[in-house]
Amino acid sequence: MAIDFDKAVGRATADFAKMSAEDLDLWNEMNDAEHRSQHQRFMEGYKRDHCYLCNKDFKTVSKEDPCVHWLLRRGKFKKKDIVLIADKFGYINICAYLRWCANAERLAANINDLEDEAPEGKVISSTIKWKNIDWSFDCSPNDFAGHKGAHYNYPHYHFQMRIDGRQFINFNDFHLPFSNHDLFMMRLSKEPGMHFDFGDHGMGMQDAMEIDPQDIVNHTSPTDDEGDAVFNIQTMVIAPNKPLKGEDISAAFEESQRTGRTMASIFQERFGGADVEVKSIVSPAESVPKITPRTEHKPR
Repeated sequence: MAIDFDKAVGRATADFAKMSAEDLDLWNEMNDAEHRSQHQRFMEGYKRDHCYLCNKDFKTVSKEDPCVHWLLRRGKFKKKDIVLIADKFGYINICAYLRWCANAERLAANINDLEDEAPEGKVISSTIKWKNIDWSFDCSPNDFAGHKGAHYNYPHYHFQMRIDGRQFINFNDFHLPFSNHDLFMMRLSKEPGMHFDFGDHGMGMQDAMEIDPQDIVNHTSPTDDEGDAVFNIQTMVIAPNKPLKGEDISAAFEESQRTGRTMASIFQERFGGADVEVKSIVSPAESVPKITPRTEHKPR
C-alpha cells in the first residue's frame, strides 16, 4: 500500500498543533520514558555481549533473523547481508543502535555528525567509531529524491564499514532504501517547530557542541588521555597591565590537578577582572573521528 507522506506529515503536524502544553509535556514524557526503558534493556544486554533486540549473543548470526548487532562483527557475515539488516530496521533504528554502542564506550566523541564538518548540502553525513570499527552514513539530495531515470529511483542512503581501517562495505556497494518510518520522521522534522534527534543516549558531537560553552568549561574534567577527551579547551589570558607570574600559573595547574576542574574555569575565577580578559575556545577533541567523505557517482 502506498503512503502519502505529505498528507501523513500534515495530519501529524495538525495533531501536534491541537495539543495543549500539558498534553505535549505528557507526550514528551512518555517518549522519554520509552527511550530510557529501551536503553536500559540495551545496556543490560551490552554488558554481557547480548543483543536486547533479538535476545541472542553478539556472536550469533542467523539468516532467519537478521539483526543490527551483526554490524558489531562479533560473528561473521557477508557484506551483502547489510541489505537484510537495512530492509528490516531502516536507517534511524540502525543508526540509533550503533550510536548507543559508541556512547557506551565514550559519550558523544565517538560520533562525528558535526554539521560544519559535513560536505555541503548533504542530507546525512556522519561517522561513528566503536572499538576497531568505523561506520559511516551518507545521503545527498539526489539520493533522498531518488535518482531520476536510474535504477535506484527511490529514496536511499549509502553506508560504509571499516574494520581495523580495512575495507569491508564501501559507500557505493549498495543503495539502501529508507523505511517508511525513516521518511515520515525525516519529513516531519522539517516542519516548523518539529525536531528529530537520537536522544540523550544517542547524542553525537553536534549535540555536544550545542551545549553552552561556559557550562562545558565549568562542568567538565581534564584528562591526560586524549582518547578519553570529548572537548578541547584553549584559554587565553590578556593582562596588559599586570602580566601573569609563572607561580600563578603553576598554582592554577596544581588546583586543577587537585580538584578535577578545568584550567579554563580556574583561570576565570583567579584572574578574571576589570583589567584582565580571560577567553576560552571550546572545540571537539582531536580524537573525534573524521567524517568519511563520499564521492557521489552520477547515475548512468
